[in-house]
Amino acid sequence: MSVSVRARAVVIAAASVSLLAVPLAMPASAAAAPGKCTKLATKTVGSKLTATLSGCAPAAATGGTGGGTFTTTGAKSGTLNITITWATKHGTTKGNVKFGPAKGLGKCPAGTTTRVALTGKVTGGTGTAFKTIKTGQAITGSVCVGAKTDSLEPSTALTF
Repeated sequence: MSVSVRARAVVIAAASVSLLAVPLAMPASAAAAPGKCTKLATKTVGSKLTATLSGCAPAAATGGTGGGTFTTTGAKSGTLNITITWATKHGTTKGNVKFGPAKGLGKCPAGTTTRVALTGKVTGGTGTAFKTIKTGQAITGSVCVGAKTDSLEPSTALTF
């Protein structure tokens, strides 16, 4: 029996969509959505990088915004221990993040010098945020590095 390439593609697409529906059908406690932030702005003075996150969810856990100040080494790749302090009375999220150049510029805007991929794990935290963003959760992101500021790659989010 011969099946056309188009028919196979339709079957594979249907199977993929059905796999996406499985986590959505699980109880809320089992399918807890990870946290995410959709905007990043940075300012670097000397070796200090101040990062501000916004568009963060779930708002009940993060207050919608967060940020932190980190010491930069100028290295193009490596690891960084981070602490994100969320909006007033929402606590913190701590993590260990690996960073390195991503292949190509992706969807980064004109003026971007490089795109950096972030991967890591949540290592701890405090307050309301830590009740949702738990130890062991993955951290991922794609950052467009510009001459003066950095931002998340368009249509992506920093997830944790």
